[in-house]
Amino acid sequence: MKTLKNLNSIAIFIPLFLILFGLINPLGYYLAAYSTVITGLLQVTIALIALYKNKKNIYIIIYLSLVVLFFLLWYYNENINYNDSLTWPLLFTPLFLCIYLSIIIYTQKETK
Repeated sequence: MKTLKNLNSIAIFIPLFLILFGLINPLGYYLAAYSTVITGLLQVTIALIALYKNKKNIYIIIYLSLVVLFFLLWYYNENINYNDSLTWPLLFTPLFLCIYLSIIIYTQKETK
């Protein structure tokens, strides 16, 4: 679990570092935006590893369910029926998923 915590910390700090770099060079803002995709991929990977280690962890199952729901709603909104009132909540959903997984990872006790 300590490795997952370290990996999660790195995944979170990459976009934050690039935003700070954006204060010096505007390219940092673009790189930070793109790096959030990498952060999301790393966090889904972390959740899958945590689920593999503890298959009964309801919080990880909820997280992965929310990730699937996010992508289904995003696909629906973009390809089937665009709704502007759905776009804004979807824009901030990855941030909340990131926070939720971080809370899960940092509050879980080590399982043997």
